[in-house]
Amino acid sequence: MTKLIIGSRGSKLALLQSRQVADLLIAKHPHLDVQISIIQTRGDKNLHGPLDKIGGKAAFTIELEESLFNHKIDLAVHSLKDLPSTLVDGFIYQGSPLREDARDVFVSTKWQTLDEVPNGGTIATGSSRRKSQLLHFRPDLIIEGLRGNVDTRLKKLEDSNWDGIITAAAAMHRLGLGDVISEYLEPDMFVPSGGQGALGLEIAENRDELKHMLNAIIDDDTTICCKAERIYLSKVEGGCSAPIGCWARIDKKTSYFTAYCANINGTKLMKNTVSGDIDKLDSLALKLANDMIQDGAYSLFSA
Repeated sequence: MTKLIIGSRGSKLALLQSRQVADLLIAKHPHLDVQISIIQTRGDKNLHGPLDKIGGKAAFTIELEESLFNHKIDLAVHSLKDLPSTLVDGFIYQGSPLREDARDVFVSTKWQTLDEVPNGGTIATGSSRRKSQLLHFRPDLIIEGLRGNVDTRLKKLEDSNWDGIITAAAAMHRLGLGDVISEYLEPDMFVPSGGQGALGLEIAENRDELKHMLNAIIDDDTTICCKAERIYLSKVEGGCSAPIGCWARIDKKTSYFTAYCANINGTKLMKNTVSGDIDKLDSLALKLANDMIQDGAYSLFSA
């Protein structure tokens, strides 16, 4: 048997995702002995401070990358939206298995849709992107901050007088909580975070044999779309507190890319969707990023 160690954060969702990758690998490579090593990140230790104050997305990845560097693990499994779009030298995003639902969802114990929330209602989210888009459509809403794992967020909703929370459909589905979802927010209107719904497989760049092994479980269309989203994010990145979103998809032989950036209150925004050949998706993402920068995207983040 060949041993392979997957590094994972310790939350229920992270472990479930890592187990999913382990099962996919074993199905393709029955000779593998796949083990999961739990690694606590600074983002898991500090559940109260704003992400941009504790390292941004890197707060969920640095300790995993240290374990990769020290050969304590072979593979790090991330929620791809948490993996910085530009990685430290020596590490690569190898790809993703088939993507789950990329949409955001509204969860409420009071209402079935966001439209039903009364004027002045309170919605909780820890994402500036979600806050910006909420306030663009509903400037009357009060937005509360929200961090923690899915169970924590649902408990906070239950214990509060909030009208609802916004979270990722993929997390709810993977945890078997689809029946708790009140409303799916369509991504052409409520643009997701880049990589949302996908798992990101990160390895050391020099692990050629491991690359070949992982390619057996990687979904090509998912990975093509996610790599384009990461190109857009790496170009437009304004820090983890900047309201940025993007969504790539492939329908038959045509690719589509939706890009979004805005100010925190949603009063000023840029959003565009373009389409083209699949092999041009990276170019579409880069062009949209450059166009938005030229049109003043960075000035939005400080507006």
